[in-house]
Amino acid sequence: MEQSNCILCHKPGWPWFQKADKFPPHELFRVVKCPQCGLAWVNPRPAADEIGRYYPSTYSWKPEGDGPPSRIHQLEKAYRFHLLRFETRQLIAHAQLDKGDLVLDVGCSSGDRLLVMRDAGLVPSGVETSPAADYARDRLGFDVRRGTLEEAHFPEARFRAVTLYNVMEHVHDPRRLLAEVRRILAPGGRLVVQVPNVASLQARIFQGRWAAVDVPRDLYYYTPRLLGRLLDAEEFEAMAVVYHTSLLHPPTAAISAVPWADPQRFWQAESSGSALEGLARRLVWAGLTVAAMAPVWLESRTGYSAIPTTFARKK
Repeated sequence: MEQSNCILCHKPGWPWFQKADKFPPHELFRVVKCPQCGLAWVNPRPAADEIGRYYPSTYSWKPEGDGPPSRIHQLEKAYRFHLLRFETRQLIAHAQLDKGDLVLDVGCSSGDRLLVMRDAGLVPSGVETSPAADYARDRLGFDVRRGTLEEAHFPEARFRAVTLYNVMEHVHDPRRLLAEVRRILAPGGRLVVQVPNVASLQARIFQGRWAAVDVPRDLYYYTPRLLGRLLDAEEFEAMAVVYHTSLLHPPTAAISAVPWADPQRFWQAESSGSALEGLARRLVWAGLTVAAMAPVWLESRTGYSAIPTTFARKK
């Protein structure tokens, strides 16, 4: 474990709350908050060379194996692609992209978002640290490099836009990541950052049990204001913060209400051979998701969205 200070003010944090890892052995972690700016982070935290053991093999969505997909997996895929198309439409509009623009998706997993970007006329590449990168590269044919963004060694000023969807909260050194993004962005290029908002209504209602506080995999906890301050420090100008989400995007609230129905847990149950338990968890999750749709959509329209997206421009 390592100690860390605020990446904005360089001050040690004050204790805020403690939370156990949702995966066995349910290790307890402390979240602290900067007394000056309010940024929150896990401290002490697993070092970069040990964080991997906190990510189970089922942490990210994985494509099905060979053979026809089951009906339930077809429905899940349709739901996932609906959300990705919604976000890609936002990306094109707010980042002012044209057909043929080169876009890099950092943390691209197995390539679903890359497929949607390509269908929209963009030319996407990806970076991914997990084995899902191999699927996106070898099975889908994308330029996806396995490892960190720094290890990918993309040419300078290559991309018109770089997307960080639910990535910034996971990295040990966000400022180093942003510096590399700035290097590979073309002049005036766009940066897109989506992170959980600890000032959201959901965060205030659920507090420590909010599903977006996923210790120790989520290392930092931002608000739109603090994210804007960090972007400014790294030579980016925030252009817009988009709070509204798709009507079909309430999973954080659903999982916060009933953590037992977390998709990562039913993937884990299925991978261990417990198909019936996995199905039960899926059905509960689906019911909660439907029930939460309208409240979460209304939340996103108030400016207190749980997962806003910030669009910035390279200065």
